[in-house]
Amino acid sequence: MIDAYCHLDMSVMEPIAELERRMDAASVDGALIVETWSGDNRGCLRKLIASPMSRFRVAFCFRPDQEQSCAELLSSEMVRALRVKTADLNRLGPIAAELESAGKWLLLHAEAGIRSLTMGLVQLAHLHPRLPIYLPHMGWPRRDGQDDGDWVESIAGLKDCNLVAGISAIAHFSREAFPHNDVVPFASYLLAMFGPESLVAASDYPLIEKGSYAQYMQLAGDWIAGAARTGNRFESSLFGGQFAHRKG
Repeated sequence: MIDAYCHLDMSVMEPIAELERRMDAASVDGALIVETWSGDNRGCLRKLIASPMSRFRVAFCFRPDQEQSCAELLSSEMVRALRVKTADLNRLGPIAAELESAGKWLLLHAEAGIRSLTMGLVQLAHLHPRLPIYLPHMGWPRRDGQDDGDWVESIAGLKDCNLVAGISAIAHFSREAFPHNDVVPFASYLLAMFGPESLVAASDYPLIEKGSYAQYMQLAGDWIAGAARTGNRFESSLFGGQFAHRKG
């Protein structure tokens, strides 16, 4: 089982070692560590690239106005995804083709809501049908605590894309205490729409109750019908099947 979306706890002395400790306690084999938009964890991610650890992979943010080229960031095997805001989808240019050719993932961010993201993404997927797309956080089913009325139709509009969806940021979208049963219908809809092989479990650590890391990973796995049987194509793309799958 892998944690398909997490950050690093930059409030501790050794953020990567702290994440490893939590992963070990939760029987999580590997993790995709995502750069924050603030860039506070970028130094740690660069250290991982310089001294690779087999259980981690990295996703960097696409910042089109910065000097450093995406080609440089994506040249490392450790970097398996590029995180892109909706507003910047049309600024990817040849980078989308590079991602498609390399089998690396376009990791989405819906800062303007799922409807705007879907509209831009469908156009991009039409141009690059083999581009692997990763939709995290259940596709942002709520905005400012309210159900997003565009969510059901927008998710359905992505059905024909080469996409995996992440069950993550569960607490962020819930109005209830753990185990956040009010969010189950969103996960169930994603399961019905894409199937378990295209869903992945993730923590969104440390933006959760950090002491409940294992419980959140188990919860996400349970919602997609047993994490050991799900998301294998995503895990294989990141880690090449190096982990033996554990039972759920």
